Amino acid sequence: MKSSITVGRSSSCDIIIPHDGVSRVHARISVAGGQYIYENLGKNGTVIGGRYIGNERVPVAAGTEILMAGRVPLPWAQVYQMLPLGGVRPYEADTNAGGMYGAAGGGYTPASQQSIEIWWGILAFLFPIVGWILYFAWKNQYPKKASQANIIAWVAVGVYLLIGLINAANRPTVYYFWY
Repeated sequence: MKSSITVGRSSSCDIIIPHDGVSRVHARISVAGGQYIYENLGKNGTVIGGRYIGNERVPVAAGTEILMAGRVPLPWAQVYQMLPLGGVRPYEADTNAGGMYGAAGGGYTPASQQSIEIWWGILAFLFPIVGWILYFAWKNQYPKKASQANIIAWVAVGVYLLIGLINAANRPTVYYFWY
């Protein structure tokens, strides 16, 4: 079993990512002290948990969102196969103590939480559309129902905007540097 793997465009890498933004040898991932260590080697950097990483070595939790060159996700499934970390269940929220990217409060959102946010966003988007369609369909024949549908549509717009503001406030600002 290997102690580290490389990720990049080059055919000499353990995990090959054929994307122009990814360097030939973009990163090295190793295991130390029961956790993954991500070392950025590429010129275009990496975004880990919403933070730009240049030529650094940082501990990361399994499943943390890692974007090489700021846009290409690290294929964790391949990392788990090539560099297993004992006792870790892939794709689950990290429960390790703080200090690692992806630990509680580190910007990593489990897939189950992301799907809830997506469904709330879809519902908050569809309610106004349905409300306004009903308003125009009912406005001559059922003015009271049309008025209620219009109110529901505007309340849904407010909820949609509120969800957007809450999500924006909870996400760190990421500055991308392209060379």
